[in-house]
Amino acid sequence: MIDINQYTVEELANALYRKCQSLEVKKGTDKTKWREIVIAEKLGHIVHNKISAGKGTKEYGSDAFNLELSSYEEYKSKILSDEELRNLLELPKGKKGNTYAPLTVSGVYNGYNSNYEVASVEYSKKGHYFAVFYEELCVLIIKVSTDYVMKSLNDNYNKFISNGKKGSTNLNTVMVNLADTHLYTVAYKNEEFYDSKR
Repeated sequence: MIDINQYTVEELANALYRKCQSLEVKKGTDKTKWREIVIAEKLGHIVHNKISAGKGTKEYGSDAFNLELSSYEEYKSKILSDEELRNLLELPKGKKGNTYAPLTVSGVYNGYNSNYEVASVEYSKKGHYFAVFYEELCVLIIKVSTDYVMKSLNDNYNKFISNGKKGSTNLNTVMVNLADTHLYTVAYKNEEFYDSKR
């Protein structure tokens, strides 16, 4: 057995990702709590022990606590494909080599539509961080404007209601195009990763 204390959670997750890849298992580490641990470490927050905080708890709608601001923070994460890496790095595409499509980072808020009365209040009190992972390395974290998150969630909820509550009560998605820099601030950027890929 390896001594797990010799490695960070991020290093172990990256090794697990590569092992899954060698077994031809795609995204073998998807939908796991470990990413929240990595995000909290990068931001200096304290991650919650449980996977989700239920209604009626002070942690509801958050994944970690920010000691510096005495606030609860919500995390969303995106796994980049190889094609999306080009968009993140703003690399030119095509033979002319002068255009690229900025990456869009999304955060899915499950249960917002079905729990609107509580979620619409609680999420408005949270900081919202969207993290980008490539091969299970955290390469970027943006702090998205809470006003923008709430506007997006409420617009999506209103569409859900106007359609007669048809469709999923989950999957209320907030999308942030990285070209729209007025909607977020960069909270963490893995400069070494960016330099190695350019």
